Amino acid sequence: MSKDHFLHGFLNPKSVAFYGANNKGGSLASIQIMNLIKSGYNGNIYPIHPKLDTVMGFKAYKSISVLPEVPDLVVIVLPAKIVPGIFRECGEKGVKRIILISGGFRELIKDRKNTLTEEINQISLKYGMRFIGPNCLGVFNNYFGEKDQYRAFNTAIWENIKRGTFSIASQSGTLSSHIWFDPDNLDLGLSKSLSVGNEANIDIVDCLEYYKDDTHTSVIGLYIEELKRGKQFLNLAREITPHKPIVAIYVGGSEAGNRALQSHTGSLAGNAMIYDAVFKESGIIKTEYVTEFLDIAFVLCNGVLPKGRRLAIITNSGGPGAMIANNAENKGLRVPELSEKLQEELKEVLPHTASFKNPIDCTFDMNLPYFYIDLPKMIMNSGEIDIIIQYGVVGFQDVMDDYLNYERITQYAEFKHQPDAIMDNLAKQLISPTLTNSKKYSVPILYVSPMCYTSPWSKRLRNNGALLFKYWDRPVNCLSKICDYAEFKQKKFLK
Repeated sequence: MSKDHFLHGFLNPKSVAFYGANNKGGSLASIQIMNLIKSGYNGNIYPIHPKLDTVMGFKAYKSISVLPEVPDLVVIVLPAKIVPGIFRECGEKGVKRIILISGGFRELIKDRKNTLTEEINQISLKYGMRFIGPNCLGVFNNYFGEKDQYRAFNTAIWENIKRGTFSIASQSGTLSSHIWFDPDNLDLGLSKSLSVGNEANIDIVDCLEYYKDDTHTSVIGLYIEELKRGKQFLNLAREITPHKPIVAIYVGGSEAGNRALQSHTGSLAGNAMIYDAVFKESGIIKTEYVTEFLDIAFVLCNGVLPKGRRLAIITNSGGPGAMIANNAENKGLRVPELSEKLQEELKEVLPHTASFKNPIDCTFDMNLPYFYIDLPKMIMNSGEIDIIIQYGVVGFQDVMDDYLNYERITQYAEFKHQPDAIMDNLAKQLISPTLTNSKKYSVPILYVSPMCYTSPWSKRLRNNGALLFKYWDRPVNCLSKICDYAEFKQKKFLK
């Protein structure tokens, strides 16, 4: 049970003390308090400041020793040289959990040995404390509050992110937080995020142990600069990946990358080929790109895992269809020619100008129910295809009135004077049946629209569960790696 794991307390504290916050609002500790306020955190917040009476509207305390309770969690954003003394104060108070945001513990000192990490580890061991960091950005838990009421425990992200089942453990604070700063353009919900920094006390292996049994985590994302416990990582990943996919970015191996890591966290990166072998052996999906990292997680969290590599391309424009097909085959997907039987079925209903072999180019066809519902269903039902990419799901609001009386589009009269409601209903009626069929036939469908991702029609498709992309390269690229994972999983369960 994840609730029995020691990390559960870091993500679900009922009280938090902060070192380093002030009333100017520019300090990182002050920003983290503001994050808690914005996310609806309803626990006790105790700023600790030697001179101020209040901090960010909360009563401030001169020392942790005078707090009215032992806080469940302490967050420290102070110069590295005074942190050991703060750790001792926390230990004497009875604190068991610390998030150490501060840097300067091994990544900065060149002329002499930096022993601060060893010092705070010894203090933690003496008092039975565990800590995340140093050099991290904190944690995020989207399931802190009640099931039906949004409330998060959030010290790392200054946006309210919709709840999802994707959880991150990252040795980079940026990768664990900054990628969530544009939620309107990201349909991937977030469950939890743990920024582990230098991993002086708690590492990615600990995070994997927690996420393995977390009921709110279905896909795990990792950012790795080094692995301190390689054997434990490999064994744990092998145990997790048959049930929960792991997507990982490894940074290191190149001369410039290794140089950057040493100045960032002091990490000593390993040979990239070794990491490639570890990821392949354990079924981890590797990527080097943040966009692909998010795309893979997006599809895995919200879609259907493909049973094979056979891709059908539905398009209303020849160029994108050709580019999708070319890229797909270069990335290890198959774009098979459809059987004569299926082609004859398509010829009966598609325009005479259409292409039937695959890609299926419908040319410009305003028969929306057929384009969105009937055509994908015919392909799914055929058993010849494992995945569908559908290009051209654009909005035609300006010419839609002539088609709203189509017999499959109901309730037109009721919404005649409510165009937004009409379009909302139309999107639901076009998308919902196909997503139902996608699950029924176990054939994922990914949509592509060149329109603005936040355009009214794109939003309506997304709100109804469509896995929507703006251009066609991204769905192909992430699908090729998802198919690799699907084959790995199938082999594991066939043994």
